[in-house]
Amino acid sequence: MISAGHIDLYQLTSLVEHHASGRTDLPVTMAFFSRRLPKSPHTDKPVRGYLLWAGLGRCLDYLENARFAPEHLETLQAHPVLGPALRSQPDLVARLRDWRFTGTVRSPREGTPLLAGPALRPDGRPLDVDGVRPAAYCPYLEIQTDLLSAKLIETPLLSTINHMTMVATKASEVVRAAREQPGKRAVLEFGQRRTHPEAAVDAALAAYIGGCSGTSNVEAHLRHGIPVSGTMDHFAIQAWESEDVPRHASELAFFRSFSARYAGADVLLVDTYDTFGERTGIRNAVAAVEGGPNGIRIDSAITRENILRARALLDSLGATRTKIFVSGGMDEHTIRELGDAPIDGYGIGERIVTSPDAPVGVGAVAKLSIIGSRPTMKLSRGSGKATLPGRLQVWRSAEGDRVGLERDAPHGEPLLLPVWDENGRRPQPGLAEVRAHALRSLADLPPSRLQPREVQLRVTERLAGLVERLVGEGLT
Repeated sequence: MISAGHIDLYQLTSLVEHHASGRTDLPVTMAFFSRRLPKSPHTDKPVRGYLLWAGLGRCLDYLENARFAPEHLETLQAHPVLGPALRSQPDLVARLRDWRFTGTVRSPREGTPLLAGPALRPDGRPLDVDGVRPAAYCPYLEIQTDLLSAKLIETPLLSTINHMTMVATKASEVVRAAREQPGKRAVLEFGQRRTHPEAAVDAALAAYIGGCSGTSNVEAHLRHGIPVSGTMDHFAIQAWESEDVPRHASELAFFRSFSARYAGADVLLVDTYDTFGERTGIRNAVAAVEGGPNGIRIDSAITRENILRARALLDSLGATRTKIFVSGGMDEHTIRELGDAPIDGYGIGERIVTSPDAPVGVGAVAKLSIIGSRPTMKLSRGSGKATLPGRLQVWRSAEGDRVGLERDAPHGEPLLLPVWDENGRRPQPGLAEVRAHALRSLADLPPSRLQPREVQLRVTERLAGLVERLVGEGLT
């Protein structure tokens, strides 16, 4: 069971009104989407060329397992504002007690790069109807359900979409930069110390979908089977210190003990005291193991000059097969700055899991597109934040994405596929297949579509006509 309490209070306070008016069973369709690709919060310039969809499996987990515990409903009925309203509607409390998600869900395959931006007409002109300018997008999820369920699932699904898609997209950018370097270097996700423990597990999952080779997060390995890997920490080296034993000697002693136990898999952290010291760091790492350890990790002063110096020192000491791994405040930009420096792999944490250049998720929102049997849209005249009405389909072809209504003539490969039907959750690809799909999909994109940019998407004639009709109705 997952607590259904991961919602905003206003969703419950307004739900009471909808229930009292007899609207909670009204069928609705709700789309979860981003209006545009992420921009820098500092410069307002584009920082992504796509959004790598991650979080579908976790969203379906929530829909399958979300419940209200009896004690939680008792707590809500004691709330000073919500409580009296709930107590006045005992049948609503009973509905919440027995609530299970039912409905249908469509989604792109997890690991699919998605696009979003201002809508264009089929002829390429901006879709602007009396100041109403909708965005065009491929929804992450399009859900048909009842009004009550729609209100209860909106916030937790948005939380998952925004977080995991943000991390997966950032990870894919980092991995792409690493693979541009000689040897197509691997990236490990090291970020769990920079976020909440539960968020760290989802971040590790998203980063793996985005192309990271593994994680340092043991819980992510236990839950999801993500390859887990690591080296050692400064704590471990300092904890080997003893009175009357010089630090260089205790460092060497720990390196020897560690390498003996993990022979062939030993990656020694060499910057606790002095990476290039005469009796510390790299020299101790090589002295600990005949021929040198499997690898060393450098976690500070990561410059091209220092990496070249480290490689030269290792080679001069006979450790020609010892690999160099680096970590510490890196991202795709620092990877490219280091260029052809002889690095074998990267451990990257905070800049993957927090995505500081686009740190507020992916701007995902959820809006109603059908109420009952009537298409609806948010107009937001003059803001550029209008949404699309109706049940959508998005087709992908060599010419780009085309957004239309579900029953429009196809314009390529359809992206929105059923993942939940009247019988419940449909079987989905496993994690390895999701990751492979993500890597394959990104590899198939031309370089120009990977670069940060603003995107505009064409809509079909029928969808443009529906927008015009609804705008006309809404502004009269």
